[in-house]
Amino acid sequence: MAISGREDELLRELKHSYIGKAGKAYGQFTDEAGDFPLRAWVQEFLEEKIPFASFSHKILNHFKLALEQSECELEGHLLVMTESLADGDYMYLFLVDHDEGTYIDASLDFGRSFHLNVTRVLLGAKLNISDMQSSDGKHYLSVLRSRGDKKLTDFFWSFVGFTDKVDVAGDTSEFLNIVAAFTQDLPEEQAAETRVKVVDYCLDQDKSGETVRMEELSAHVNEEAPEAFSKFIAEKQESPKEELIPDRNLLRQFMRISGRSELVSMSFAASCLGEAIVYDAHTDTLTIKSIPSSLKARLLKHMQQK
Repeated sequence: MAISGREDELLRELKHSYIGKAGKAYGQFTDEAGDFPLRAWVQEFLEEKIPFASFSHKILNHFKLALEQSECELEGHLLVMTESLADGDYMYLFLVDHDEGTYIDASLDFGRSFHLNVTRVLLGAKLNISDMQSSDGKHYLSVLRSRGDKKLTDFFWSFVGFTDKVDVAGDTSEFLNIVAAFTQDLPEEQAAETRVKVVDYCLDQDKSGETVRMEELSAHVNEEAPEAFSKFIAEKQESPKEELIPDRNLLRQFMRISGRSELVSMSFAASCLGEAIVYDAHTDTLTIKSIPSSLKARLLKHMQQK
């Protein structure tokens, strides 16, 4: 494709869609080059041994062969894209499908049109080339899960040669336990403010597709003592980690307590527990002391109607 503003805009939209999807897996290429040649081809392309067109054709032919050998059926366009930014070089694979729609032209006649659905990326992978070439790069490759289709996920991960996935949920859970321990002895107002700062920073990094670097987070949490939080984290971890790939669902759950049954659905900020909302484990009861005004109005109206 000849690169123009239209292609740049397409990449921007696809990247935004990819970053916004939860449940991505992080890891690296497998070392078994025979059955999983993608890494070797990437290296050949980076060393300028093959041009980009030949490189993308190799990927497509390998994709078609792997698809024929699988039990999966797919329809769409496989897009191979690269970009160079100030912070590094990246490569993307996107499998994108078309949507069909109806339009009305200037003569008020109906017609059918097709467009790429950039918000529904069927399959995708992101390669941080700079991290891959770094000696300490361990999770430079991320891939999407196909929601509700494990066979499709397994097929795509095998095609890419993805392995050694990072336990994002486990690492985030350990991290949040450390955050809770760090704020436990702080004054209540400062503890709440610190938890909000930590979660908001991690969510912002996740939204931008970036990892959370502990030194930078520590400086954000407390500018007067920028190393205090990162040192505390390192002391609590058996194997100190310099960065974290956050699980956004666990981050949100850390700030909110929620649950539901067939009859009741409830969600409230974790900071409310102990004051506005009190839980008695012995009687298994929850007492709400400060009822939201809208809920109170609904309750009063409902009682009057009985």
